[in-house]
Amino acid sequence: MVKTVSVVKTVSVASAVSVVKTVRMTLVRAAVVVALAGAGALFGVVQPAGAAAPAVTATAPAAAAHPAAAPAQQPQPVPVDVVKAYFAAINNDEFEAAWALGGKNTSGRPYDSFVTANQGTDQNVVTVDSVAGNKVTVTYDLTLINGSHQRFTGTYTVQDGVIVTADVHRV
Repeated sequence: MVKTVSVVKTVSVASAVSVVKTVRMTLVRAAVVVALAGAGALFGVVQPAGAAAPAVTATAPAAAAHPAAAPAQQPQPVPVDVVKAYFAAINNDEFEAAWALGGKNTSGRPYDSFVTANQGTDQNVVTVDSVAGNKVTVTYDLTLINGSHQRFTGTYTVQDGVIVTADVHRV
């Protein structure tokens, strides 16, 4: 036979109100964290995996006294990474990406001609010789689909994540 025992605890009204206020404040803080995380996702801000949620403090009155700060600008890609991405896009036959990364500024020809010229290549093996500010000097060995090789060297100038000029010549 199972015997059920009920335990009744007497709680004062003041104590119950205190518990309700604490729970309510915790829920409000959690809602603010969820709202901030949602806004961060909306604007492309991602918390690293395993990162703790940011601490929430009440700063609304102080924030209201100051004008809104300008949104932080996204950091520009490193010029050498842009040049590498440009050649990787060509190597992978991603001609739209290569065009957007600077092919439109360096080819001196329309998009269709840019694609045709680069479809004749099998692979570009790029060596970065130097980087000075936004100028990236490279040497690359171009293997054509017929198996022949051509070697080039030159400097690519990058602004705002795009190659804007290229001074390249065959070696």
